Amino acid sequence: MAYSGYVWSEPPSMTAMKYHRAGFVEKRPFLPGERLSLAREMETNVAGFREVSKNLSYARREASNQDRVRQSYSLERTPTTSYYKSVVGTRSSKGSGGIFYSEQVGRLGTFSASRRL
Repeated sequence: MAYSGYVWSEPPSMTAMKYHRAGFVEKRPFLPGERLSLAREMETNVAGFREVSKNLSYARREASNQDRVRQSYSLERTPTTSYYKSVVGTRSSKGSGGIFYSEQVGRLGTFSASRRL
């Protein structure tokens, strides 16, 4: 079947026509009670709005719970660890006569999960 480029779209609902009268929607905050009355109107006039609204509120609640859990895990006390590296050691060697040479030797550090080593 060849693509003709013609797409049929449903005519907009009366609610959409009401709010798109001028061709655009002004961005303004809802007045007191307007959000609730709009939600009631959408529940009665738009098919499936109630289910979508419930799913959206459930998803928002789950997202906030996950954020709360994530923050509580980050605020938990980190395990006590310590890093121990002994003082730089010296290695001495006897030279000719009564002369001793000393060389500094670095030692490896270790992590420990407990305070005592």
